[in-house]
Amino acid sequence: MTQQSSNYRYGDRERTAESRIAAAGDRAREFGEEALDRADAMLRPVGLSIRERPMTCLALVGGLAFATGAVWMLRNSRRQSRMDEFMQQVSEFARRPRWW
Repeated sequence: MTQQSSNYRYGDRERTAESRIAAAGDRAREFGEEALDRADAMLRPVGLSIRERPMTCLALVGGLAFATGAVWMLRNSRRQSRMDEFMQQVSEFARRPRWW
């Protein structure tokens, strides 16, 4: 039997994979911490404005909710009309005389 020799050992491959995984974990942790710092910096003024002007913030949130609901209802009404159109076509197809 012949054996092929390799330039690396089995343990070296495991160590390099573990070190790559550890490095990726460190990078992910740093990225997460940086994202939390940015979010905190962005949300801090929002929190202060809520404390200072709560009614204004409620009015803004209510207006955004109303606008979102209006857009959602318009979108659903179009879907409903398309469904009605489809049902009308199906009923007309059923009423056509059959030539068989």
